[in-house]
Amino acid sequence: MPYKWVVCPEGRGVPYENGKPTGRIRNFVSNAVGLKQGTEGNGVIIWLIGTGETWLVPANEVDKLNVLETGDKYARKICNVCHCLYPVERFARNQNNVHGVVRRPSCMKCRTDIDKRAPKSSQARRMEKHRPAKGIPFKCPICQKRSIAGVTAKVVADHNHHTGNIRDFICDSCNTGLGRFKNGENYLLNAISYLRERDELHQ
Repeated sequence: MPYKWVVCPEGRGVPYENGKPTGRIRNFVSNAVGLKQGTEGNGVIIWLIGTGETWLVPANEVDKLNVLETGDKYARKICNVCHCLYPVERFARNQNNVHGVVRRPSCMKCRTDIDKRAPKSSQARRMEKHRPAKGIPFKCPICQKRSIAGVTAKVVADHNHHTGNIRDFICDSCNTGLGRFKNGENYLLNAISYLRERDELHQ
C-alpha cells in the first residue's frame, strides 16, 4: 500500500504548521487515524484525516495501520465521521447479511451527535397533520415527479439536520439524495460546480 496510514492511540502531540512544530504538547482525540508525512527528532509528522490538522507525535505513540484490514469483518473499524479506530463493538448493529453482522459506519458517540439532530417532536406532530394521505396525487417539490403517495412513491418528512426543523414532505429518493449530501447547501453547490467544471473539461 503506497500510503502510510497510522493510528495515534494516546492522542497527543504538538501542532505542526508551516514545516515546524508550534506551541506545546497538547491532546487531540485518541485513536485518531492519519497519514505519516515524515519524521522529526523523536517524533512522527502525521496528518489527521478527521480534522485535516498536522501534528508532531512521539514516535512511541504511533502504530502502523493497514486500513484494508478494518471494518465489519475485522476486530476494529474506522468511524466515517471522526475517523478514529475503535473495536467493532463501538459501532451499533445495523443489519445482518450473508457475510455476518453489518454495523453502522459511524461510531456510537458520533451516532449520538447525529441522532440529537433528529426532527423536533412538537413540530413533527404539527407537520404530521399535513402529510399527504396515502393514495392521493403527490408532486415532489425537488424532483417535480408526480406519484401516488404511499403507492408509487414513499413520501417522507425532510428535516434540517442542524436545527431539527421539518422543511416539507418530499419523495424518498430525494430524501436519500439530500442525506448523501449531508443536507447542506454547500455540498449541493459544490456538486453543481463539480458537474459544470467536469462537463466543460470534456466538451
